[in-house]
Amino acid sequence: MIQTNELIINRLVRSLTPRRLYNLILTGSSFLLSAALRKNILWGRPSILTIEPTNLCNLRCPLCTTGNGEMTRVRGHMQPETFQQILDKMGRDIFFLLLYHQGEPYLNTHFLELVRMAKAQNIYCTTSSNGHYFDDETIRATIASGLDSMIVSIDGVAQKSYEKYRVRGNLQKVVEGSRRFMEIKKELGKKTPLIAWQFLVMKHNAHEISEIKRLAKEVGVDRLLIKTIEVRSKEEAAEWLPEDEKYRRYKFDGSRLEAKNSDKQSCPRPWLSTLINWDGSMVPCCFDKNGQYEMGNLTEAGDLESLWKGDAFERFRTQLATDRKSIEMCRNCNQGLGSFISPKGIFKKKK
Repeated sequence: MIQTNELIINRLVRSLTPRRLYNLILTGSSFLLSAALRKNILWGRPSILTIEPTNLCNLRCPLCTTGNGEMTRVRGHMQPETFQQILDKMGRDIFFLLLYHQGEPYLNTHFLELVRMAKAQNIYCTTSSNGHYFDDETIRATIASGLDSMIVSIDGVAQKSYEKYRVRGNLQKVVEGSRRFMEIKKELGKKTPLIAWQFLVMKHNAHEISEIKRLAKEVGVDRLLIKTIEVRSKEEAAEWLPEDEKYRRYKFDGSRLEAKNSDKQSCPRPWLSTLINWDGSMVPCCFDKNGQYEMGNLTEAGDLESLWKGDAFERFRTQLATDRKSIEMCRNCNQGLGSFISPKGIFKKKK
C-alpha cells in the first residue's frame, strides 16, 4: 500500500494529447540542455501547472506559512473567471494540474467547479486536503467532478499526536470522512478520485508508523504516503525532525542544517512547470510561498509568453542554471520535480 505519490499513471498518460506530448518533449529537452550548458535555454510552454484555489486554511499547522501567520500575501479565493483565463492561455499544453498550494482547497466554494473546468479539457487533476469537509454531499460532488486523485493529510493515529501539528484539527473527523469517501466510491462503482493518506514523519509521531499502516488498511484508503517534514531553521529541526535519518530530508547535527542532495546543479521545475496563486500572480514553484519571486500576473498579462519568457523568469532560470545555491528558497529544497515526477539523483552536481 505504501507509495511515493498519489498519481494514477494510466490516467496521467491519457491526458497527453499529441500537442501536449510534443510540448513536454520540448520543455524537458530545453531543461536538460540548460543544465548541461549551465545557461538558460527555453523551448515550449509549461507542461505541469500548480494553481492555488485559496491561501486560507481552517488549521494552524506550525510549519505552514498560512497556519503559523507568516503569510504576507493578501488572502483570498480564486474565482472561476480567473481560472478560465488561465485555461484559455495554458490549457492546451498542460497535461497535469495540481490544485493546491497554501490553503485548504475546500474553503473555496468554487473548488469543484474549477476541477470540472480542468477535466473538461482532459487535464489530469489532483489536490491535497486536510480532510475536514467530507460530508456525503461533498464526497458525491467530488467524485462527480472527475477529480483524479487526492492527498489527505493525517499525521497521527491518536488525537494528541495528530493535533500537535494539525492544530485545531479533529482526527476522528478525518478518519471517518475518509472511510465514508471509500464507501461511497464503492457504492457508485467508481475508482476515482484515488485517496492517498499522507503521514508526515516527525519526532513526536515517528513511533506511530506501524499504526498508521494498520489504520490505513482498516479504513481502506487507496494509498499511504510516508513523507518527510520541511523545516527552515535549526530550532525547527530540533523540535520536529525525527531521530531516524531515513525520515529526514536534512543533514542536522544540532547546529548545522542542510538539505540532503542540495548539491544538485539545477532544477527542472521552472522549465517544465510554474505556479499561479489565487489572484493570478505567477511564481516559479511551491517553495515560493509568499511571492518573493513573482514573475507578474497572468490575468493582467496579454499572453503567457510575456511572463514565461519574460525578463524576470529569464533571470531566475539563468541564476538557477549557473548558481542554484545563490537562491535562498532553493537551498532548502532537495526535490527537483520531486515526489510527483522526477527520479531521485538525476540532477546532482558532478563532483
